[in-house]
Amino acid sequence: MVFTNKTYGVATPTDRFAQSIKKRPVLYFGLPFLFTIVAGSFALSELTTAKYDVQDSRTKSMSKEEGLKLSTKRKKLDLQEEYWRLQAQDIDDNWEIKRVGNEAVPGVTTSPKFAKEASPSK
Repeated sequence: MVFTNKTYGVATPTDRFAQSIKKRPVLYFGLPFLFTIVAGSFALSELTTAKYDVQDSRTKSMSKEEGLKLSTKRKKLDLQEEYWRLQAQDIDDNWEIKRVGNEAVPGVTTSPKFAKEASPSK
């Protein structure tokens, strides 16, 4: 009978890994669980940012007219009605044109020389 040169007690890396898993069940159950939790957290954060980006685009794209349609106290604007409303306001029409002398303006003199130059020559 022929015997081979097989040595006992030499462990391959997979054997050592299998032994460490048998000794520590955290490696078999805990690490995959923690990996799933962390990966799920990153995936959910991406989904929530996408959700809020869509909501922001909806609120920013609303025009003023759409905003007025949503308002409960809106008033329809009619140019003719606004014109008549402004005409009906009590405007003080009791004014007269009064000439103000040059003495009221500082630095302006009232000499005849300047009056002749200002008048158009014929």
